Amino acid sequence: MILLTSKAAKILYSILASVIIILFWRNIGFVTALFDVPGNSILGLSIKALLLTLVALILTTVVIKPKELFSFLGLSGNILKGFGIALLCVLPLYLIFPVFGNVNTELTCSVIYDRAILTGFKEELVFRAFMFGLLFRYAKTGFFWAVILPALYFGSVHLYQGHDVLSALAAFGVTFIGALYFSWMYVEWNFNLWIPAGLHILMNGAWFVFTMEGTEVAAGGVISNIARIISIALAVVITICYHKKRGENVFNYPIWKI
Repeated sequence: MILLTSKAAKILYSILASVIIILFWRNIGFVTALFDVPGNSILGLSIKALLLTLVALILTTVVIKPKELFSFLGLSGNILKGFGIALLCVLPLYLIFPVFGNVNTELTCSVIYDRAILTGFKEELVFRAFMFGLLFRYAKTGFFWAVILPALYFGSVHLYQGHDVLSALAAFGVTFIGALYFSWMYVEWNFNLWIPAGLHILMNGAWFVFTMEGTEVAAGGVISNIARIISIALAVVITICYHKKRGENVFNYPIWKI
């Protein structure tokens, strides 16, 4: 590993590493094409997810000790606790969506595997554990500055879901807020990546398991967004109660510090 002592150098590396992993992610299709594996097949999707994970691990070990790698990325967190809390928080979606929508009869296992499980895990690993983690946990920047870069990019990759400028901005805004929410949950639950990953996977799952107005895009519709707001509010209440029971406060860390 490389020992960087100045804060400026740590911030610079965090940004550079973020750019590298995003460039790799955007061009990862060359790997499956090289071995003539269909990129949208289960095997192709798995290979690309595995390679993206390996790149994140390698770039992290440049500045983090290998023995601290999984702990730093939040991968050593309690997975059962993570998904248990996530399931409790997203329960409103699975109670409301069946009432106002229908079960997606055209849903396939490959869609759930790709759009819910893999997408949820990859985006939380890259945007939360890696990009946000390097800036917040390694470079020690304030929460706002650490979250802004991954949140901006996270929102921008969903712009394509809009059919015009207004709907594209709506998709950006919703996913940008989602990035703030996932990052906050990640920090408040002691960097257990399985909590934001579980939230992301289960939220995505609801969008594909059920069909109703707005679930074809990230921006959502009126009912789906009401359900999402209830879900987020429930998560916030659970998190605040969890810290209150332990005699702690939320936001007990620098917010605006550079």
